[in-house]
Amino acid sequence: MNQYSRFLSLENFEIAFYRLKTAQRNLYKTIYYPDLKIFETFLESNLRTLINQIESSTYSPEKSNKLFIPKKNELVRPLSVLKFTDLIVYQAIANVVADVTYDQTAPLYSRKIFGNIPNITSAPEEDRIFFYKPWKASWKDFSKRSIKYFKEGYEYLSEFDIASFFDTIDHQILLEILNLKYSVDDNVLILLGKCLETWTADYNHKGFHSKHGIPQGPISSPLFADIYLMYLDEEITSKKLDIQYLRYVDDIRIFSKNVRTSRKAIAALDLISRDIGLIPQGHKIKTKKILDIEKELKTQNNSFSAITKEYRKNTEGKEKNSIKSKTHRKLKTRFIDCFEEDDSKRKEDYLDKTVISFSLFKLNKDDDVKKLIISNYELLLTHFDTILFYLKKHYDGDQEVISFLEAILIDEDILFHHIIALIFKWFPNLQFNEKVFGTYATQTNRNWLVRYFMVDWLYQNKKTDLFEILLNENNNNYFIKRKINEYKFILSGDLTFKKYFTIKLLQEKNDILALQGLYLSLRNLMIFLDIEYSNDLNSYVKAIKGGDFDDFITKTLKEEYKIQNSETFFNRNIWSSDETYKELNDNLIAYEKFRFSEPAIAILNLNNFNNLCFDTICARLKIKKAANEFGVNLNAKIIEEDFPKTNRYWEEINSKRNQRTDAHPYDRFGKIRVKIKREELIKLHHKQLEALQEICNYRNY
Repeated sequence: MNQYSRFLSLENFEIAFYRLKTAQRNLYKTIYYPDLKIFETFLESNLRTLINQIESSTYSPEKSNKLFIPKKNELVRPLSVLKFTDLIVYQAIANVVADVTYDQTAPLYSRKIFGNIPNITSAPEEDRIFFYKPWKASWKDFSKRSIKYFKEGYEYLSEFDIASFFDTIDHQILLEILNLKYSVDDNVLILLGKCLETWTADYNHKGFHSKHGIPQGPISSPLFADIYLMYLDEEITSKKLDIQYLRYVDDIRIFSKNVRTSRKAIAALDLISRDIGLIPQGHKIKTKKILDIEKELKTQNNSFSAITKEYRKNTEGKEKNSIKSKTHRKLKTRFIDCFEEDDSKRKEDYLDKTVISFSLFKLNKDDDVKKLIISNYELLLTHFDTILFYLKKHYDGDQEVISFLEAILIDEDILFHHIIALIFKWFPNLQFNEKVFGTYATQTNRNWLVRYFMVDWLYQNKKTDLFEILLNENNNNYFIKRKINEYKFILSGDLTFKKYFTIKLLQEKNDILALQGLYLSLRNLMIFLDIEYSNDLNSYVKAIKGGDFDDFITKTLKEEYKIQNSETFFNRNIWSSDETYKELNDNLIAYEKFRFSEPAIAILNLNNFNNLCFDTICARLKIKKAANEFGVNLNAKIIEEDFPKTNRYWEEINSKRNQRTDAHPYDRFGKIRVKIKREELIKLHHKQLEALQEICNYRNY
């Protein structure tokens, strides 16, 4: 089985789905988690439909929905939330790439490269449902190697940092690396390239498609980032320098025996990284002599591990998910120490992110901790999700906490709207405030996640009439629509409303929303059983209900051209020859591919499409042709009686094909032809749509 066939196999897509399901629960997964349940309900059918869409060229990736997570120094880290079907396709591609590249990359893992080590799809079943091996083992190996090199006399450490690494990965270079070095199949790479470019654009903001940047958030992306950096790994380690090179994800460390060698290595890395379009972050690159390797590595995993075990252990007399008083006091001391500004008095690193994050997850209820985080929250914006976890767990309903959160919600000078989203996520029961709603409800506010979690806030405050305003303002965001759909179904006690509401969803162009309709209908079996098959149903729902798959022609005519009753003529009963129908399908694919970029090529394929349709009309209606040539038959007007528009417009298209494309070097006057222009094809396209509608309205085939 070749790579592309392996990619399109049901087994590969099943593994892709379960790898998304077993991914670590975080904010990103929280957003697509409902999609997992919706898609899994008829999993095999849904995966087969997705595979069929790719095979028939009806699959198209969609723009991402970007989030912006606060970082240090008032900067943000973008996350690209993909439509769930796109996420599965991305993971299915990553599965194949991980398998194909593994023989060459495996010798580097746990020796030079640490972090995201993939499981290949032939791994034991208990392992292969996870995309990566456990990170803790990799971190331990990374630490052991670092200690080993230090003890061997490599006492100078250089840390090399790349600016906005994921955002600067060049698509063409990545595809060339995958092709030339690892021989990844061309068809896989074409699809990957198309997806990556599409996902650089943002549904929620006017932006541009780009040829660089891979989406942060999906578990597939670190694999491609690692492969991209392996070029750098191999280039620097091939230099004749007395160094020890280690990389943990994009954390590059060089151990050397003297400063001079370190500088040579940094200079080499600078040039190599620029060769592949990466930009070193100069102010973060530094070399220092290591005095205490344990301190340098912050080897506190053992103490944290013991606290975690204690936290999880159910002991008589100990509250569930808590730690002992003695442990709490020690951890609290470390937590408070992180805020000490005087270096001479502080044992921990200032605002140590590891200690702060771990402490907020594990500390017991403590008023001192509450006051400290409330008074210092602006220093902890990168930890705000963890802060809210702590406050929700221990101080839900506390008036001081409520006042603190409400003050943030009405703060007009708030720097990051992301923290507003997190407040709605953790505390949807906060009192409704019309001013807050007005500030964040509209599309002019770029952070759609605020509105996503605002839905829960409106529900808790019994303000569900405002759902319609959110829908009107955020029509392209299916995550918001999906959440509102759920609440609408739950809130209604009217069985008739539920029935017609779900039927409307089943006709949704968005596949996940259509499947949500099916998922909701299963909550009342009578609604599910009453669903009748129709050509208006979404492709996924059609497949589940036993109907035909929507090929490229059907999907394009229905969704893009808005042709009603397209199945009247474009169905397999009329087109009995598979070979002819495939040619028809291929012609329309080519027409759509070149319609805006190469009009002369597009119209050649459109004319071929029309020729095949013409022949089938004549065959079905038993119309005798005047000749074998398409143009002669059109000029003879043999279908004009039943299809006046079609005959007239196809004559015009055929004439333009003959005189304004590469089909002939001359026009009808014997002059060198001038290729058809895009504006001319747009006018012909509108006429083509009228012709197609006329054909599909005819009932006597």
